[in-house]
Amino acid sequence: MKKIVFLALSSIVSFNVFASGVVSVPTDSKASYVVLEKSRNGDMVTITTKREGPSGTSYSKRLYNCKAWTVKYLGNGDTLEQMNSSAPDPHMAPIVDKSIAYYIGQQGCR
Repeated sequence: MKKIVFLALSSIVSFNVFASGVVSVPTDSKASYVVLEKSRNGDMVTITTKREGPSGTSYSKRLYNCKAWTVKYLGNGDTLEQMNSSAPDPHMAPIVDKSIAYYIGQQGCR
């Protein structure tokens, strides 16, 4: 019985994450962004996104410090495998107003 309840709740939570995972990025209006995964540890949020646009599909994983309003790439690539094997940025950087990181961070740091 516990497994059934857990599975039912998991599917509801997963649906809500994917239903609300679309991010509007007005400065990149020809592309669509979807949050694939989000995890939070205090003020730190890790967000994995998929971008589909005229140049193709790409994936990015960013680490946000929501309190300091800084970000760094943990990985990016044309596939999830490339993203996971790419080198992370060495340092956090301030988030530029109206940038892609800005709009993704607005969604992720709520």
